[in-house]
Amino acid sequence: MVVAIIGGSGFIGSHLVEILVGRGYDIHILSNNGMHNLQGLKDKIKYFDVDVRDIETLKKAVGPNTEGIINLAALINVDQSLDAPEAFLRTNVIGAFNVLEVARLNKVPKLVYMSTCEVYGNVPSGKADENHTTNPRSPYAASKFAAERYQLSYAYSFKEPIINIVRAFNTFGPRQSFGKGGAVIPISITSMLDGEKIRIFGDGKQTRDYVFVKDTARGVADVFEKDLPAGEIMNLATGVETSIRATAEKLCKLANKDFAETVEFIDARPGEIIRSCGDFSKAKKILGWEPKTYFDEGLAITFDWYKKNYKPK
Repeated sequence: MVVAIIGGSGFIGSHLVEILVGRGYDIHILSNNGMHNLQGLKDKIKYFDVDVRDIETLKKAVGPNTEGIINLAALINVDQSLDAPEAFLRTNVIGAFNVLEVARLNKVPKLVYMSTCEVYGNVPSGKADENHTTNPRSPYAASKFAAERYQLSYAYSFKEPIINIVRAFNTFGPRQSFGKGGAVIPISITSMLDGEKIRIFGDGKQTRDYVFVKDTARGVADVFEKDLPAGEIMNLATGVETSIRATAEKLCKLANKDFAETVEFIDARPGEIIRSCGDFSKAKKILGWEPKTYFDEGLAITFDWYKKNYKPK
């Protein structure tokens, strides 16, 4: 089976490709991010240089023999979305629409769309299941929610493709982007390796439900393989929340650094989620999925990976 993975050379995508190649799929990568995360699989996959904002290149890359699409292509950084919200509209919304149209026109049987827990906004108490109120608080979150609504409109309006949505909570692990457009954990690790301070927005009490990347990728693969009704939404979470401050403390311990000397607190960000924690009971019941690598173990693996692969300034 030929599966086109949009954004397959990115952070989560590269781990997903490893899993699906291992499960015997013929993988086509549609990305404009190069092959740096997939060097060990170059002989087992096909790569197409595609920008999701350009529907014509998408049409050329998604051939008539494509039997499934998994769309992970997105801009993801909340800060970046505050600085350049239009870019998120063009990539995350129009790009997702282009993928839908190409899938519909080519009668692709199955499409999985990668969304985010950010669409829930704050979770004041308990754990957010798939029926939790949605309240996106940043341009990034709004772009992903708008793209979700397009997925559902196509799922309800057309017979093909059958469309399912994955809402992943805060995924972390090896290969995640750092620097501008990156995520808090790799930014913090590389800052320490550069001899710089970890910067925490606000008081650091805001919490996240961190999911190790191999668990997220496995969940996406399981959703793709499962015969689910059109429009099904699935959370991938751990049900455990960790504060940003506690995350920095754990990283300082791994690096043998003093917290007070390594961390600085700066002004809070507008639109930031204060509390996030997810309910994965639906994924466990329907897919048999549950996280295998919890936060402390995953954080140690991630820290060791950056120590080996990151070149300090």
